[in-house]
Amino acid sequence: MGAVLLFIHITAVALWVGAGAVQLIVNPAMHRAGGPAASEWMRQTVRLGRVFFGPVSAIVLITGVWMVLRNSIYEFEQTFVVIGILAVVLGAVLGIRVYGPGNTEVAELHDAGEVAKAGQKLNRTLTFAAAEVGFLVFTIYAMVKRIGA
Repeated sequence: MGAVLLFIHITAVALWVGAGAVQLIVNPAMHRAGGPAASEWMRQTVRLGRVFFGPVSAIVLITGVWMVLRNSIYEFEQTFVVIGILAVVLGAVLGIRVYGPGNTEVAELHDAGEVAKAGQKLNRTLTFAAAEVGFLVFTIYAMVKRIGA
C-alpha cells in the first residue's frame, strides 16, 4: 500500500507542477493573441482551479498525510513534511485570493478591450504563479532530500 500511496502522491505533484509551468508559458501567449480567445482562455484557467488544481492538490495533501500517519519514520514535525503542507496551503490561498479573481478580471478586461490593463493584471498573477512553481520545485527537493528527517 505504501508504494501505491507514494505513486499517487508523486503523480499528483507532477500534474500540479507541470500544469502550473504550462500556464506560465500559455497565459502570456493567449494574452498576446487577444480578443475572445484570450478572455475565454483566462476563464478556463479559473475553471482549471476548481476542476483540476484543487482536486490534484487535495490528492497531494491526503496522500501525504496518509503516508505520515501510516509510516513510523515520517513525522508531522519533520521539516520536509511541514514544507509540503505549506505548499498545499500556499496553492490554496493563491488559487482563491489571486488566480481566480485575477484571471477573471483579466478575462473581463479583454472583453472590454482594455488590453494594457489586462496585461498588467496578468503580469501580477504570473509573478505569483512563478513563485508558486518555484516553491513547488523546492518542495520536491525537500521531499527527495528529506530535509529535517
